[in-house]
Amino acid sequence: MISTIKLVMQEMIDHPLDFLPNKIISLAPRRWIMGDSDRPIVQLELCDDGERALLHSIAARDGSGGLRTSFLTMLLLEDTIATLQKPYGVCSGEATISVYRYLDIGGMTAPEIGQAMLDFEAIADRVLSGYFGVMPTALEYQEQEAA
Repeated sequence: MISTIKLVMQEMIDHPLDFLPNKIISLAPRRWIMGDSDRPIVQLELCDDGERALLHSIAARDGSGGLRTSFLTMLLLEDTIATLQKPYGVCSGEATISVYRYLDIGGMTAPEIGQAMLDFEAIADRVLSGYFGVMPTALEYQEQEAA
């Protein structure tokens, strides 16, 4: 099943979907992204069973924007634990904040996966919107930390 999903994702790379604002890019054999650092970068990481994927978006707390790091890597770097919440989870670390969800993609077509990524981008944009834009000054950062 993993090879089937890889073929669907390759189809989205080779023939970009008209309704997606950004192209899908392959970052690793089972990880793809959509987006740029001015907005949430939606990442799709295929699970070992080939039927489910993890959709996630990670933003730096310093306001510098989205990150292209894998979800598991961020959990390890941040020494934090993600708890599953339905349908979305939020993982808050010292330097980053992530929003994520599991998605059953086993029988999905390229347009269905693309729409799921686009829908997730809207959620991530709402949750992470405060972490994009101008980086706070040192004084603003200290005030935020004190609050």
